[in-house]
Amino acid sequence: MTMSRRSSFDSSFSERGISLVVVMILLVITALLGIAILRSSMMQERMSASVRDRSVAFQAAEAALRYAHEDVLGGGAWDTTPPAAGSACTAAGVCPTGAAAAWVRVPTASYNFSQAGLAAAPEYWIEYIGTGPARLGSCETTNVTLDCQSPIYRITARSRSDGRADVVVQANVMSRIPDPGA
Repeated sequence: MTMSRRSSFDSSFSERGISLVVVMILLVITALLGIAILRSSMMQERMSASVRDRSVAFQAAEAALRYAHEDVLGGGAWDTTPPAAGSACTAAGVCPTGAAAAWVRVPTASYNFSQAGLAAAPEYWIEYIGTGPARLGSCETTNVTLDCQSPIYRITARSRSDGRADVVVQANVMSRIPDPGA
């Protein structure tokens, strides 16, 4: 009889040790899962911040492109007098063919850069790249500009968002030719 008591005591003592080991293993597994989830969420946070920075930089570069197209090319006589070869770039950033890039910042009055989270104001430069066919019907008038050709400009704009995203956008623009008789 004493033997049966002793064997039941030994088996319950050994079961307590196994349950401690099982609980410790489950605790380690749970901790490893928690660390993996934490790392995953940190990576997703960095990715979403990067996407946001790129989006802000892209929007600013597009705004610089629009500014150069509308205000700079739209405000001068660039449709009738393109920059001459060998001349220097203008203060507005319009350069002749083959000239080195002359980056011009978009004025702060046109875009609120600090509120957008940009490191600096977006920049643009405009290069005259030649002439292309004019608008249909422009050669039939007596006041034909540039021998029935329209100047073509390449606008390059860039923006930087707090060191995380650099965006460069480019567009080729054919100048506007006024309607005949207008």
